[in-house]
Amino acid sequence: MLSYPSSLAQHFLGIDVVWLQPDAVQPTKLPTPNPLTLHPSEPVPSEFPVTALGGTFDHLHAGHKILLSMAAWITSEKLIVGMTDDVLLRNKANKHILEPLAVRTERTFNFLKLFKPSVKYDIVPITDVYGPTGWDPNIQALVVSRETLSGGKMIEKHRREKSLPLLKTFVIDVISSTEANLDGDADTLKKAKMSSTFIREWIVQQGQSQQSQPSSETMT
Repeated sequence: MLSYPSSLAQHFLGIDVVWLQPDAVQPTKLPTPNPLTLHPSEPVPSEFPVTALGGTFDHLHAGHKILLSMAAWITSEKLIVGMTDDVLLRNKANKHILEPLAVRTERTFNFLKLFKPSVKYDIVPITDVYGPTGWDPNIQALVVSRETLSGGKMIEKHRREKSLPLLKTFVIDVISSTEANLDGDADTLKKAKMSSTFIREWIVQQGQSQQSQPSSETMT
């Protein structure tokens, strides 16, 4: 696993960014990589014409924004964002609070245009793990979080089977509002990371708390 020192904004330099060669993906338990070290024999472009990433991006939070910012930063022309379609979210916890596809798309697009307006953003609904990475030969790079690295492996396998150019995969560490160190397996990361699931649960709890409080009319 090789760390990739992309030309990041100064306030992003403390975030671990990893470049994985095709065929070099490690098993599910991942150590925290040493940040900003480069293998001397593997020069990596600072930008790619077309980059892709995917996600639900519900209740856009800091973790989403870091992932999106990193993807935009290494993109020179077009960033493809695969947005999980509503039909795949029917079994999500507190699904009644999930933002609809149109809202998630608009908020993601607005953030990206604010962050790097020079790039073209193509936000497309996806109904599987691949999205455009499953067929588009023009994509050069893929950005995933450490928790969703398994999806990156599936995409690599699929593109190899379809004789599509393999992607340079960049892995961004997840962040947590409660833990300073998130070393661990995928299940540990899922429980500790900042997530839309946690935000929806918090919204539900806030609503229940307000309903349980006596109103001013009741108290008078």
